[in-house]
Amino acid sequence: MSGGQGGGDGLPGPLRLPDPGDLLNDESLDQLDFAGILALARAFIDVDGVQQAAALGTRATTSDSAKLRAAGVLVTALAQVAGKKPKDALKSIQNLADSPDPDIAAEVLLMRGMAMHARRKWADADADYQLAMMLRNGATSGLAAIHLGFLRLGFGKEDEAAQNFAAATTCGDPVVTAYAQLELALTLDRNGRRDAAIDRYRAALRSPHPNVALHAALNLAALLGEGGDPEAAEESRDLLERVQATGHPDYAPKAALNLAVGRLEADRTDGVVELLTVGTISPDPAVAALAHLHLGSCLADPVQADQHLAIAEKTGSREIKRAASQARKLRRAAR
Repeated sequence: MSGGQGGGDGLPGPLRLPDPGDLLNDESLDQLDFAGILALARAFIDVDGVQQAAALGTRATTSDSAKLRAAGVLVTALAQVAGKKPKDALKSIQNLADSPDPDIAAEVLLMRGMAMHARRKWADADADYQLAMMLRNGATSGLAAIHLGFLRLGFGKEDEAAQNFAAATTCGDPVVTAYAQLELALTLDRNGRRDAAIDRYRAALRSPHPNVALHAALNLAALLGEGGDPEAAEESRDLLERVQATGHPDYAPKAALNLAVGRLEADRTDGVVELLTVGTISPDPAVAALAHLHLGSCLADPVQADQHLAIAEKTGSREIKRAASQARKLRRAAR
């Protein structure tokens, strides 16, 4: 998989993925092996690039290598599952079902499990995932364990899901292992196992993928900031600053908002307006609305302040709308 653009002192920024059009010539495609093609396709899908993954799959099916052609078929099926067409995915992999190649066989089981999962065929998906895990095929078996964990979570079986995520951390593939560490951390966190969750979040920071590493960093920062320990609080601020420094559009604004809120709680105003302004550009409406609320509360200019409060009142949750409305009333009464 392609790495992320740096800037956060070791944390990845937005992924720099190739244009599938650059892979149209044989020389470029030949730089990727079976696992590399599937890993690249999954990286595309991770950043909502389903069409790019599909284009990669189509190109790979024209390779001179039978194994790369099989990878292309599997990528096509992966894109079909991501595009909510699981029946098409099952049809795509039919001809690979009896492959004697262990790499292909494991991926077929994983893909079939994902398609059955999407079709709500729970028992079939469970069986396919477990078979893929039994093949102990590195990243593929790890991903099967993660997806089985998701299946178990859907039925509220948190302990069983945690066991699946823990199994995935032993698959041997560093990218999948970090992904599993994040899912295990989230499960432990939900169940109040703070110290165990912190350890797993730390392990997930090693991922080259921002949707794993930066997610883990934000959650780790939140846990470290809760305990009242000065050293942990300092580490929390450091993590938030590192996330903000990546400039990632999905994660940097939330980190900036959290940094600003921390400064306000410590009666500090230095840099708060700048941080909150970054928070307002978050694609997450809840983050953006909270940033607008805080900006409206701390800006001296009454017109600008009212504009931000109006946005918070319009776009925020019920609590934020109520707080923004009250703040606007207080400001008007003070004029």
